[in-house]
Parts: sequence; structure tokens; C-alpha cells
Amino acid sequence: MHSIRYRIAALAGGSVLLTLLLIMAAFNVIIRHEMQNNAAVSLQAVLGSGEVQDGASTIYSPEIIFVYDNSEQTISYLPKEQKMIAWCTENDASTMQKAQIGGNTYYIQSAEPSEELQNSFSSYTITDGDTTYTYGFMEDKPSIRTCIAYVDITGELHMIWQINLVFLIAALLIGSISITIGYITGKQLEQNQLAQKQFFENTSHELKTPLTSIRGYAEGISTGVITDYPKTGRVIAAQTEKMSALIEEILCMAKLESGSVTLTKENVELSAFLQDCLMPFEGTVLTRNLSVHLDLHPMTVSADPDKLEHAVSNLLTNALKYARSEIRISCGSGRVCIENDCEPLTDDALRHLFDRFYTGRDGNTGIGLSIARDLIALHGWKLIAQHTERGIAFVTRMTDMT
Repeated sequence: MHSIRYRIAALAGGSVLLTLLLIMAAFNVIIRHEMQNNAAVSLQAVLGSGEVQDGASTIYSPEIIFVYDNSEQTISYLPKEQKMIAWCTENDASTMQKAQIGGNTYYIQSAEPSEELQNSFSSYTITDGDTTYTYGFMEDKPSIRTCIAYVDITGELHMIWQINLVFLIAALLIGSISITIGYITGKQLEQNQLAQKQFFENTSHELKTPLTSIRGYAEGISTGVITDYPKTGRVIAAQTEKMSALIEEILCMAKLESGSVTLTKENVELSAFLQDCLMPFEGTVLTRNLSVHLDLHPMTVSADPDKLEHAVSNLLTNALKYARSEIRISCGSGRVCIENDCEPLTDDALRHLFDRFYTGRDGNTGIGLSIARDLIALHGWKLIAQHTERGIAFVTRMTDMT
């Protein structure tokens, strides 16, 4: 059963990591493709080596290096330009290429200069630090053999690398959180499955006990061993009632889980309502010699009488079952409290008191308390259990008093 938590953790973490990594990969493909397209358009626009479509992006401003036919003409190239010329001499740059030159990354392309570029070129100046390089000619201007245009994308690539690093760290962090959440969820599912297993085992035992009793009495009657029919009938009726009540609780729980339970509300005066709910338990009170203390103040709420009676009866059943000598019932100021002087419960037992399928130390399933909480929650109220000086109190807090 423990494999569930690991499978869910792996599924949750793996799914999140895979999704984020796919997004990162798609981002890299798209952004690099856009950079390449924009560089190609910019270089073509400068060199005039291709048709540039209307509306095409030219976000880059390429730099140009002119290589001349007159080898005797002294031209002072920047060190970077010398490396560019050397690279283009060794490589075919007639189409745009991606090049690593001098530790930087460029899109670079060379082409024969257009006539317009030949005629318009006279001189230009570039300043590199404290040194100024001047390109130009006073009289005879040598012809340009090749134009080299390039775009430096080193900064963009560094930014993409930083984004990838941040994205990867975020993916690992989110993946770790997903794995943790998946592990916790899987662990809760395992605990819920174990609780359900224990619940059904105990419920089956509780159903089997009255059935065994009924079967025993039936066999005794059929064989003539039992002749006290009135007493036998009462025992069979009591066992049948016990089994019927448990089945009704299970069916009610199933309806609550499916969300098919609806409320038919009306105004209910709680002080009289609580006394009516207590009346069927008078026999239990007298048999166990319990004291009942009432502190009931007028209070009217909008509620479904049948569903509320079911919830209150389940709370009273639990309170009377575990009370040692007394129970106290009070209502007023937007709350109803049912308290008994039971044996002290541990904090863990109190925390799980309303859990569905929770089985206590005595083997009881606690299905009645779970149903009571759900029925009260269906009204929009809240039911809690808390320690008191005498024992345990079930407190219902209401918000729609009239």
C-alpha cells in the first residue's frame, strides 16, 4: 500500500517538471528562431542581398566592414574587424552564418556591395576608446570588393542563459513542492484506504453479530430448544433494530458522499426541539442513572427538522453512551452545546473524532459523529469537539439565527 504515495509523488513531480521543461525548450526554440529571422532580415536590408518583405522586422542595426580591391591602400581595421575579415576569408559567408569570434557570438554575412552602396560611400569614423579610426579617401576612392555585415547576439544569448537558469531553478523548486504535495496526498489516500478497510471490517462485524444472534434464536425455535417465544421475539426485534439502524447510517453516509441530500428548511425553535430530541433517550437515562442538566434559552434557526434531528440524535447517542454520570445540554447566543463527563480523550483521538471511517480504540466506527458533522455542515454551520473540565463537549455554532 505504501507504493501509492511514491507513485503519486512521482506522477505529480514528474508531470510538473516535464511540463515546465517542455515550456523552457519551446521558449528557447522560439526565441532563437526569432533572433535568427530578425538578424537575417536586418543583414539583408543592409547588404541588399535579398528581398525584404514589407513589415519585416529590422530590430537589429548591423555593423559593416568594407574590404577594398586596392591592396596598397592602407586601412586601419579594428582588431575585431580583422578577426571578422579573417573568419570570412576562411569560411563561406555568402549566406548568413552563426560564428564564434573573439569570445563573442555573431550572425555574419558577406556580399558584393551594391552599386548604390559603392556610390554613397565616402568616409566614416569609428572611435574605439581613445583611438579614432577614419575610413575615407580624398581623391581616388578604391572600389569595395566585399561588404561584411554582422550582428552581435552575445548579450541576447547571455540573457537567454540567465532566463533558462532561473526557469530551471524554478522548475526544480516547483517540482520538489509537487513531489512533496503528491507524497502527502498519497499518504493521506493510503491512510484513508486503511481506514475504510478497518471501517468495513468493523461494520461487517457489527452486522454479523446481530445476524448470528438472530440465526441462533431461529435455529433454537426450529429445533424446539427455545420455547419462550415472547422473550425470543423481543431479542430478535432488538437485534433487527440494531442492524437496521446501522444500515440506515451507512446509507445516509453514502447519500451525503454523493451530494444527493437536500434540505427542506423551516423555522425551528431550538429549546423545545432539543427537549423533543432528548425524549426518546429517557429510558437510557433512567437505566444508567444519569443526570441531565438543561440550560435552554429561546433561539430560532432556519433548518431541516428531520436532518437536524438526525444530527442531534447521533450526538446525544454518543454523549449518553460514554457519560459516566451526567450530560449537559445548553443553547443560546448562536450555539448549541452537548457535554458529558466521559473518560478523557487524547488530543489525537479528539482530532479524529469526526473523521469518516475512523475507528477508535474500542473498535467503534464513529459513523454517527461523522454523519452529524456532515448534516450540520450542510446547514452552513460548524460542529466541533473540545475538552472541558468535565469531559467532552460537542459545540454547534450557527450563523443564520432568526
